[in-house]
Amino acid sequence: MPSVSNLIQQLKASPTLALNTKAKSMKASGKDIINFGVGEPDFGTHSSIIDEAIAALKAGKTKYGPAGGSLPLRTAITQKLKNENQMDFEANEVVVGMGAKEILFHTFLSLLNPGEEVIIPNPFWVSYKDQVAAAHGTPVMVGMQKDGQPDLEEIKTKITSNTKVIVFSSPNNPSGVTYSETTLLGLIEIAQKHDLWVISDEIYERMVFDQKHVSVLNLRPEIKERCVLINGLSKGYAMTGWRVGYAAGPTSIISLIKKLQSHSSTCIPPFIEAAAIKALDAGPSLMSEHMNTLNERRKLAMQLVSEIPGAGFIEPKGAFYLFVDISKVTSDSFAFSNYLLENFYVAAVPGEAFGTPGFLRISYAVDTQTLKSGIQKLKEALESYES
Repeated sequence: MPSVSNLIQQLKASPTLALNTKAKSMKASGKDIINFGVGEPDFGTHSSIIDEAIAALKAGKTKYGPAGGSLPLRTAITQKLKNENQMDFEANEVVVGMGAKEILFHTFLSLLNPGEEVIIPNPFWVSYKDQVAAAHGTPVMVGMQKDGQPDLEEIKTKITSNTKVIVFSSPNNPSGVTYSETTLLGLIEIAQKHDLWVISDEIYERMVFDQKHVSVLNLRPEIKERCVLINGLSKGYAMTGWRVGYAAGPTSIISLIKKLQSHSSTCIPPFIEAAAIKALDAGPSLMSEHMNTLNERRKLAMQLVSEIPGAGFIEPKGAFYLFVDISKVTSDSFAFSNYLLENFYVAAVPGEAFGTPGFLRISYAVDTQTLKSGIQKLKEALESYES
């Protein structure tokens, strides 16, 4: 039999998707599963967005669209960035693809040469490391401080002549931590000093609580020449399955991502483009009630977990996750997550998936009763667990 790629063989499937698959399989077999592992809101897409897609379908918008997104969609994104984020981009500095995940992968492919290094602060979104490896780059992980901020001093020690990129998400997945202005300015200083690209993943920007979302591009607009902003409509508009993601940055990199799009997914469907424009034009008010609901759940989740002996958490200011510290019970959160699922029917993502053993990521994007019941089961599991 012919051989296959050694590189791709070494990659691991997304642990969050694998966990979700296992939880769904157990549920299908009759188990009453509480799923804290899902990385999407539990509320549906707004009816006005759905209606726009249906109208576009009926109008015959079912053919190929342009690679990288149509001009009306890219213009709508530039208007959103200007009005909501105080960022100035032209339409030719924006590229749209099948979700922020695909856009991010194409960004790594467009930036990296074999062996070049990417600094990834812990905890990191599960796909960063493997996407970098698949793009023939070398992921370099760095630790976090107790408050969940990246360790800037450690980052400085990890810079080599091969370092090319720093990538991070704020609000952070999995911790929900929002990077402080001090942290963001520190990352900018490192990038400028060592002539690095910055990839700022801001997919959770709409889900920031008790403060305003701040981007590196707000603090130092001049970093635009070396920064790729990653965002999309999945989280802030409850449109995960619609797969609308985008990057904004210098044309030197955006044109390469667009070229890759022309050879991969080609385009997002035109009827989905129409729905995306509708969403972007509506703005954040469309989902404001849901954001208030998420904030109440966040407060409840923190209260309930704070009452569990041996458990702690990093206070989340954004996203919809609580990163629960179980290190006083066990450092092997992978083994514990299996114990939790198989014995208490609760799915939570182990910290190993995010480069941080001894933690569990639980999503509070579930109804209140489910949240209470699931955290009670987590408490019982921690009390009975023997590592």
